[in-house]
Amino acid sequence: MKPTIIYLTRHTETTSNVMGLMQGWSDFPVTQHGRDIIKCFGLGLKGIVFDAAYSGSLPRHYHTAQGALEYSGNGNVKLIRDPDLREDNFGSFEGRSGKETNLAGANYLGYPTLEAGLADRGTKINLDIQDAWHDLDAKNVLDTTLDASVRAETSEDVRRRMTRAMTKIGEAEAKRGGGNVLVVSSGLSIRQFLFTLDQTLDFTGPNNTATTKLRYENGTFSILGQPYSMEYYERGKASLSA
Repeated sequence: MKPTIIYLTRHTETTSNVMGLMQGWSDFPVTQHGRDIIKCFGLGLKGIVFDAAYSGSLPRHYHTAQGALEYSGNGNVKLIRDPDLREDNFGSFEGRSGKETNLAGANYLGYPTLEAGLADRGTKINLDIQDAWHDLDAKNVLDTTLDASVRAETSEDVRRRMTRAMTKIGEAEAKRGGGNVLVVSSGLSIRQFLFTLDQTLDFTGPNNTATTKLRYENGTFSILGQPYSMEYYERGKASLSA
């Protein structure tokens, strides 16, 4: 039996990323540069045989996964979509300015700026701020009519569903004999999950297609190498200019 190795990857660039907007469960299209990023990432994965692939349910997730499989020579691998692999839900803050929303969250946590929060809590404030948005949305500070069932999640909500999805994937692939598994999710949801494995990590936002390799064995995940690695993107980019 082969070990089960998961390549947990953030999606490619979207219009929301370049406009600085809160994305969450909302759908924003992949940019032209984002398509170029997918190509570089996929080419960088050449030589790795994937036995399975999973992605979040939004277009930015599965377009990244599909392209990566095609460019890496794994186009025959079936891609399974799982909504539990989506980004944190930002509720009423979806589509709003990321800068203003971060400031509102930092203020709620007692800091005049996000930078002040970073100085006090370290990069974990990037995870804690989700709970501020949850509380603010529950108070309906933006005065929206959004249904309560789709308002902002707590950090624990995200960690719970991400752990559920990742464990389901690990178990399913281990039972099939292990192998390499591509999983495409989002930046904050990935960090929320990695927090459950190692609370000492840097929780600064990873770049598009940053990849964290994980080993799944007997119900336990372990991080292999450098989290949020851009190795595969850089390798593919170099191959295009060679």
